[in-house]
Amino acid sequence: MHPVACVSWDDAAAYAAWLTAKSGYVYRLPSSAEWEYAARAGSDAELPWGETARACAEANVADYTAAQRFPGWNVFPCTDNFVNTAPVGSFKANAFGLHDLLGNVFEWVQDCWHGDYTAAPVDGSARVEPGCSERELRGGSWFSTPRYVNAAYRNRFERGYRSSSVGFRVVREIDQ
Repeated sequence: MHPVACVSWDDAAAYAAWLTAKSGYVYRLPSSAEWEYAARAGSDAELPWGETARACAEANVADYTAAQRFPGWNVFPCTDNFVNTAPVGSFKANAFGLHDLLGNVFEWVQDCWHGDYTAAPVDGSARVEPGCSERELRGGSWFSTPRYVNAAYRNRFERGYRSSSVGFRVVREIDQ
């Protein structure tokens, strides 16, 4: 099964609200800080694979396979055998047991876009504001050049933007 793709931020937020109503548990998009913490999985490294030639063993990224279909792309120097999205879990999980945080599809997060971290919440919660038109995405995708596939890179689009390289994941809140 491939990841959900071609969904806007509004679609992803609506799905989380529907799942909350249907299940009785609270689901939401992760904050940008939560997403990055999960992607780094206890490491300080932006990339779990070190050298770029190892990327294809760890994630679905723009690689030689994609370059055959899309000549001229800036790609990782390796082959993962997927031109577009890969089935979820095709690559090994990170140290937290999570799959596909880097590559495959960019993932919407709850946060409104800001160009820097000035006045960002220090508790890991999302930065949200009324009327926010641009939302943040994390993780890079099968379509992304190598410099965009890492735990620190942040992207943004209008909340209604859809693309085959954009998806989401949800967080289930746990009572404490």
